[in-house]
Amino acid sequence: MADNIYLQTLVNTEQPARMVGMLTPRQMRPHELERLVGVCLTAMREEDQGASLTLTPLGNPTAAELELQRTWRVTVREYTDSEPHDCLVQLFSLDDPSSTHFAMVDHLATMDDELGMEARQALQSSQTFLTVASGKLDDQNRVHPFQNLVALFSSALGAWILDPAAALVTQDAGEWADSMEMSLSLEKDMGLLRR
Repeated sequence: MADNIYLQTLVNTEQPARMVGMLTPRQMRPHELERLVGVCLTAMREEDQGASLTLTPLGNPTAAELELQRTWRVTVREYTDSEPHDCLVQLFSLDDPSSTHFAMVDHLATMDDELGMEARQALQSSQTFLTVASGKLDDQNRVHPFQNLVALFSSALGAWILDPAAALVTQDAGEWADSMEMSLSLEKDMGLLRR
């Protein structure tokens, strides 16, 4: 329940916000997230040696509690002089009843039958659900680090990306990034129309 507080705070106070889900074909444990971040950081540093990814467990868990950890902050710094951008990452086994993958797949199915079918098919070959959320996506300097983190994670894991806001289920991070930018643009335009 404490894990949900972080997500709710982000979604309610840091608009525009996004959360995407990733379905991975292999079982992941909490300690493997550190290795995933390390692999992604190596890829980022091929572009810029000043890039950094910092993984921080939320809730101040003890060493014994780390294996049960579900929620982390990942701070993305894409290049030497860039501002850091925080993303919220959550990791669930698909057999965990508290996993949010059920609600996301149901939401996609409610939006569109084909999206729901694609999400259910991706679910059949998956074992882990990973979410990445970010707020304050009203500036490209915050959008790009979020997109980069999702792209790096999905590529490293061979994951399906589920994004209800972009109305998309895909394994193509480039397609997702384009759809996500379009959804943010539409949201911004709709906000201007309401004024």
